[in-house]
Amino acid sequence: MTVSPNTEAAEGLPIAIASTSAREKRWLRSFLQWLPLIVWFIAIAGVMSALAITHWMALPHPDKRDNQLAAGLGELLADRPGWAAVHALYTDCQCSQRVVDHLVNSKRPDALREVVLLVGHDPDLQARLQKKGMQVVSVDAETLFQRFGIEGAPLFMFVDPKHAVRYVGGYTRRKQGPEIEDLAIMREIRGGSEVADLPLFGCAVSERLKELADPMALKR
Repeated sequence: MTVSPNTEAAEGLPIAIASTSAREKRWLRSFLQWLPLIVWFIAIAGVMSALAITHWMALPHPDKRDNQLAAGLGELLADRPGWAAVHALYTDCQCSQRVVDHLVNSKRPDALREVVLLVGHDPDLQARLQKKGMQVVSVDAETLFQRFGIEGAPLFMFVDPKHAVRYVGGYTRRKQGPEIEDLAIMREIRGGSEVADLPLFGCAVSERLKELADPMALKR
């Protein structure tokens, strides 16, 4: 009996389908075996990204022309004329603690009033700053935001004798940069130069910024 080519193709079709199905089943079994590892990797990558965002990305801060900041600093410094440096620091922030070490251990400029807006409770840290001759004003996160518009720390502000805000920004050019530049910034401004505001690298202080920077509450 002669078998036509069409008949041979028809008889071979179930074998091809079965072969394809077997390959798909093997692929599916292999995928399911690797699925827990894939999910774990994605989860770890997400956690690491969430933790890194506040460590390597600059945080928002008020502009030197911001009316709310100018009013808050004007009220804070109204009792004394002269140049003033204001430091917004957060006791739970390692970057702020590093700034404290710098403030305590560096030679501060003459004829300069320095005020620390301190969020959090750390009597030892406060005592170190006061021993250096700095005025420490304890504020909570909500007051810092409502009065000055500040949501992140450490933030450095420099105000001239007429209470004009001349600088608002970070202390370093990059995250945990080797050089804290507040002294150089003040020296240049007092010498008549304009200084570009550095980015703020540090920690979220306000609840709003904490939620934005850490939506999964990994650090809260």
